[in-house]
Amino acid sequence: MTNATFLMLLSSFSVLSSLVTEGVKNLADSKVNLSYNLVSLITALFIGGGGTAIYYQLNAISFTVNNVIYMILMGLASGLVSMVGFDKVKQALEQITGK
Repeated sequence: MTNATFLMLLSSFSVLSSLVTEGVKNLADSKVNLSYNLVSLITALFIGGGGTAIYYQLNAISFTVNNVIYMILMGLASGLVSMVGFDKVKQALEQITGK
């Protein structure tokens, strides 16, 4: 995967993750207490990992251990980019660790 392909996929997945997160926020009732940073991270993991898997399948790239690791890292990277900003990332880490 070239740098240009990586950046193109990352920007596409982060935009898609942001849109799906907004959709989940609109569907959830106000009575449900959701951590939207965690919802954003989970959707980004699915969209980034799944999107990378689709990219691999369409370009006949084999699913090796390294490529699976790249899929997971792409999910995490798209989550970080879709949360946009250090404050959101810090808040998400605090919510995950429970502090």
